Amino acid sequence: MSRSCAFLTFLLVMSYWTTCSLGCDLPQIHNLRNNTAFTLLVQMRTLFPLSCLKDRKDFASPLEKVVAQQLQKAQAILVSSEVIQQILNIFTSNESSAAWETTLLETFCDSLYQKLRDLQDCLMQQEEVKEPTLSEEDSLGTVRQYFHRITVYLKERKHSPCAWEVVRAEVWRALSSSVKLLARWSEEKK
Repeated sequence: MSRSCAFLTFLLVMSYWTTCSLGCDLPQIHNLRNNTAFTLLVQMRTLFPLSCLKDRKDFASPLEKVVAQQLQKAQAILVSSEVIQQILNIFTSNESSAAWETTLLETFCDSLYQKLRDLQDCLMQQEEVKEPTLSEEDSLGTVRQYFHRITVYLKERKHSPCAWEVVRAEVWRALSSSVKLLARWSEEKK
């Protein structure tokens, strides 16, 4: 019995240590998860992008503007978390399961859940967890509106293969912006 208790204590300490070190090394840990997500997005491509040129759409991504803002660490994490959550909303829909190979889709979503969990754990470690400010709410609302436009586009195009290809490419851009946002914070920290 005491060995079980000691082992559980060891696991708890290791879990706490991993979570605490996450706050300091988020960009390095995130790089591996980012590479996995990007690799899976490439593997999910089912059509040659040029065959879907007529379906292209400018979703007016606000993410480049958000990346250019001087955000604090907590703000950057909140925005990145919202981006990942919105991507998960799209890729866990019933319609997405018909568009993608099941194993790739599940692996992609699992990698995003891990990224989201990492970000949320990191956010909880902030010295002072507080309600989002008005500017943070504006950034989050802008991200939600952007993904709403993507969802509407998919519905208008009846979730066609080309529509999914356009969305896959747009999600690539959104994830890239999210990575840049966290990387910028990391560079400014040094």
